[in-house]
Amino acid sequence: MKKTILTLLVALLTAGAFAQTTKRVTDKQKDMKDLRKDVRDKRHDSRVRTHELKQGHKAAALTQTKDIKADKKNIAGDAKDLKKDGVKHPIKRAHKQIHRQNVHRKHSA
Repeated sequence: MKKTILTLLVALLTAGAFAQTTKRVTDKQKDMKDLRKDVRDKRHDSRVRTHELKQGHKAAALTQTKDIKADKKNIAGDAKDLKKDGVKHPIKRAHKQIHRQNVHRKHSA
């Protein structure tokens, strides 16, 4: 009787310990979508900055440069997170996915 009570107690404590450990939920698709969005934003801001510089609007170009730097920081953070999730070369993958989506849009329209 004493052994069964002790065994049940140990089993309950073990189950309680396992129940408290948290599993890290990774959502690769969501992270890749965010990375693609950041890459697109960076490309757009670069094009706008070039246009602003050609027009002679240096103040507007400076704000675009700040946006580009923020996008680069976001891209680096997303890439680091995706590498932790096991994605190899996330930035290169994002560029390829964007290209594939653009080609698909071009041919379907």
